[in-house]
Amino acid sequence: MQQALVEKLQAFGLSSKEAHLYVILLKYGPKTTGELAKLLHSYRVDIYRLLEMLTEKGMVEESVEKPTKYAAVAAEAALTEAMMQHAYELRWMEENRDQVLKLTQEYLSSETRGDELYTFKVIKGRSNTLAITEQLVSTAEARITFISSLTGLTILSTSGILEHCINAVDRGVRVKFITEVLSKNVSSVREALAGGIEVRHYDDYSGMRYLVSDTRESLTTITFDTLRHGKDATDTAFWTNSPEYAQYLEASFALLWGGGVEATQRVDAVLTDIDETRVKTAKNSP
Repeated sequence: MQQALVEKLQAFGLSSKEAHLYVILLKYGPKTTGELAKLLHSYRVDIYRLLEMLTEKGMVEESVEKPTKYAAVAAEAALTEAMMQHAYELRWMEENRDQVLKLTQEYLSSETRGDELYTFKVIKGRSNTLAITEQLVSTAEARITFISSLTGLTILSTSGILEHCINAVDRGVRVKFITEVLSKNVSSVREALAGGIEVRHYDDYSGMRYLVSDTRESLTTITFDTLRHGKDATDTAFWTNSPEYAQYLEASFALLWGGGVEATQRVDAVLTDIDETRVKTAKNSP
């Protein structure tokens, strides 16, 4: 229970250590740095640094008495404060976005640009991987091809990226998905189909999972953390803007697409199996 709470708190901008310290204060009440150091088997200087960060984020309050004690702000108030801080940061970025883009365009147009450099980078962490995925989907102009794992499509749905894919379809981008359609992800598949995304089922696919945007940029999954389901999962992915690599991935995608099954057919079969299972369960129940 404690670990689950710690993981959820990280979605509000807390590090794992900050969230753990906040949970301890929430449960055990006001404590000095010395008491917290003993509870967490850590050094006072580390505890003090974490408390400073939590205080700045509005999650912890300190007493005026000596020795100073630190107390957790009530969860509802603390989470509201965290959300307001993030909302302010997002507003600030939105207000400055157009100006930054304008200055960038002016700067680039004033300089002689050399040949385009094709690069790559390794993306670590699910949160960063999802952010790059959203960027590729949002900037696509003509075509998106996507091979997703069984649970991957559900993650795309809950993270809002599937909605971005549907928005891409609305602006004229052709979006094609390959995944394995089973009862675990059938609702996400139906959501994709309803949004105009083309989906095909491929049995027991065990190859690479990747996204290609406009045969230009690509994101390939290297490792997928199956033990964690939140944004703090330790996924690793490979991004590159090499068109040659993107063409290779799309050629592989075309072969799989040709051997796949229309998702609508597979969805009907999965839903039928679910209904039959429910009927059998109902008959066997006392």
